Amino acid sequence: MFNKLSVAVRLGLLVAILSVIMLGIGYSGVSGMSFSNEKLKTVYEDRTVALVQLGKVTEAGLRVRYRVSQAIGATNAADLDQSLQAVVKYDGVVKKNWADYAATSLTTEEKRLVADFTTSWAAYDEKRNQVISLLKSGNGAAAKENFGTLDKLFNPAFDALGKLRDLQENVAKQEYEGALEKYDAAFKLNVGLIAGGLAFGILLSWLLIRSLLRQLGGEPDYAAQIVSEVAGGNLALDIRVKDGDRSSLLYSMKQMVDKLSQVVAEVTNGAQVLAGASEEVSATAQSLSQAASEQAAGVEQTSASVEEMTASIAQNTENAKVTDAMASKAAMEATEGGAAVKETVAAMKQIANKIVIIDDIAYQTNLLALNAAIEAARAGEHGKGFAVVAAEVRKLAERSQVAAQEIGEVAASSVSLAERAGELLNSMVPNIKKTSDLVQEITAASEEQSSGVGQINAAVGQLSSTTQQNAAGSEELASTAEEMSSQAEELQAAIAFFRVSGASAAPVQHRANVAPMRRPAAKAGGRKLAAPSGGHVSTAHFPDGEPDEAHFTKF
Repeated sequence: MFNKLSVAVRLGLLVAILSVIMLGIGYSGVSGMSFSNEKLKTVYEDRTVALVQLGKVTEAGLRVRYRVSQAIGATNAADLDQSLQAVVKYDGVVKKNWADYAATSLTTEEKRLVADFTTSWAAYDEKRNQVISLLKSGNGAAAKENFGTLDKLFNPAFDALGKLRDLQENVAKQEYEGALEKYDAAFKLNVGLIAGGLAFGILLSWLLIRSLLRQLGGEPDYAAQIVSEVAGGNLALDIRVKDGDRSSLLYSMKQMVDKLSQVVAEVTNGAQVLAGASEEVSATAQSLSQAASEQAAGVEQTSASVEEMTASIAQNTENAKVTDAMASKAAMEATEGGAAVKETVAAMKQIANKIVIIDDIAYQTNLLALNAAIEAARAGEHGKGFAVVAAEVRKLAERSQVAAQEIGEVAASSVSLAERAGELLNSMVPNIKKTSDLVQEITAASEEQSSGVGQINAAVGQLSSTTQQNAAGSEELASTAEEMSSQAEELQAAIAFFRVSGASAAPVQHRANVAPMRRPAAKAGGRKLAAPSGGHVSTAHFPDGEPDEAHFTKF
């Protein structure tokens, strides 16, 4: 299973295991140092500092006792005040340091002794305050009598302090001995881990080196030398492998060199055959290109003629459409003119009827004027003025009657002319419509002819495009054949780089290159046809199914 892992995984595994061992050793060392540090911290904070605090309490307590005795023996008020002030000062030192000590971590025995000292010192403090009160009141004799009792109360407190100091020393000694035991155990564990890790690392390294050498099959320098020889083109190598080796790198390299030698020999022979075949393909392609180019020129001329015919038919179709539009418009205008003439005839007939009415009115007016003249004559002198008016009215009536008759005659003549014009227009409309229908038929025939010629033009264009594709494909085939021949020579030159034992590659002499035929340019009147893209030529373009290749693809 170890051999299946990659080199990177193996090295990573080795580093990981050694790192775990180092972490274990480091963790053990750090744990030991942490334990020792905790013990040192405990000894210092809970024991050494406690001893200092208890020492200060003891010293200050003794000074309190001494200053009380001085106050009792004081001979004047100044000494008494000085002694009492000192008692207060040192009593504060006792209380402060005792409070600091009591706040530390205490064992069960310490708590018992602390309780004893607290009780004894409270009793001593109470008695001392009584003695100080007596001294302040000037009762020195009573204070001296109580001093003996006060001194007896001090001894239990002092004894408790002594026991606490001894206890601190014993506990500190126990802590030190425990730290020594822990150090010995950690030292032995670290030594064991280092020795075991070193042995395991050496064993794992040996297994890794052994597995790598098995996979390589030999020394890395020997494998590098073989690779260098192959890179230099030397395939005539005798690679030495161990007996029974069928999976190492050297064995695979031996197989690779043997296979490369075989492939190089086969490629050399194939390159020679390819060079000869490319010459034959080039000659065939050039002949095909010449024929295709001539065919393309003829098709382009035909295409140009068909395009001119298409343009002429399109122009005729356009003219027929314009004529049809003009005939349709003329027929419409003639129809509208006939309708207008009919309306004019009807209007003139109405005018004639109205003129007859006017003639009748003029006649009646003439009669009335005549009657008025007769009545004026009967009236004599009184009717002269009226007779003159009647005469003028009669004249106007006569003139109106004459004018009405003349207008009637003109209207009658106009009605006849309008009716004749209407008849002529009515006879023209069918002819104009027939002309329009004939022009439409001509237009439809021209469009059908234009469509047919367009299809012919498209077919000719497709034929021209196909012909040019064939010509372009032939040219590309010829060019590709020349390129293939050149590539064959280059391949032979490249293969000659390798030195194969027992074989030699003879270079093929390349015949003189023949330039591929070029397609003649299209004439000025011809339509420009696009060359085929991609260089593919279909077998459908060869009626006899030749050449044998279905498609020619540019190399």
